[in-house]
Amino acid sequence: MPTLDTVTRAPLGFWTGFTYAFRGMKLVYFQHPGLIRYWGFPILITILVMCLGSWAVWSHGGALLDQWWEAPADEGWLAGIARFFHGLLAWILKLVLWAVSMVLFVFLSKIIAAPFNSSLSAAVERILRGNAVGEEGLGVILRDIGRTVALELVKLVIYLAVMVPLFILQCGVPGFGSVIVSVVGFLFTAWFWGIDYTDWPAERRGWNVGARLANARRRFSTWLGFGTGVWMLLFIPLLNLFFMPAAVAGGTMLFLDQEGIDGDPAA
Repeated sequence: MPTLDTVTRAPLGFWTGFTYAFRGMKLVYFQHPGLIRYWGFPILITILVMCLGSWAVWSHGGALLDQWWEAPADEGWLAGIARFFHGLLAWILKLVLWAVSMVLFVFLSKIIAAPFNSSLSAAVERILRGNAVGEEGLGVILRDIGRTVALELVKLVIYLAVMVPLFILQCGVPGFGSVIVSVVGFLFTAWFWGIDYTDWPAERRGWNVGARLANARRRFSTWLGFGTGVWMLLFIPLLNLFFMPAAVAGGTMLFLDQEGIDGDPAA
């Protein structure tokens, strides 16, 4: 198994790292459009799941309220007021359920896309160096579904372990706390996304979570730059689905370059 000490420390830096998301966009959409066979299906599946979930919430969310409190059918102004608040509460409940479903959708979209993103990353690696490290194929994807879910949960726990205390600080120290949370939250999120989108080549090389975090700490400015570029691509909800393949390709290119496999982009 490759170790972290075997990795060449290419002098990339923040601004070079920043370009990789856009270099990934160029490779996926312009230089190799045939890669759509890897990233087209997860986008369609994710949109379908999101639409079905939203339809279920807005069409049937009010039925949950009716199980506890049915809208009054009586005549009179008191019944009218009760119906108004029933409708208002039903709308609020739907909104809350929809927000929760969107959070779940963000997590599930990563699970849905993970096998396809892994295949896309391997295809990019083959384009850049002629072959891809590690096993591939449907059998490997099916075998690794459980591990993918577990890994995404670990990364989610790590992310929340940092962001939840920052949110508490923001609530407890208005003003100054908000500034700290905005700056630190953005820096951590961008750096974390840098790790997230270099995950697939690291996974193929057998790197555990600790090795990936250690590598990202050693190259903090580079991973921060790449994550900032990814943040710009994925900032707008829904549209971010279409830019995710660019982030995957860019992360793969960055990982290969930091290994010294594809040369030093800073040269």
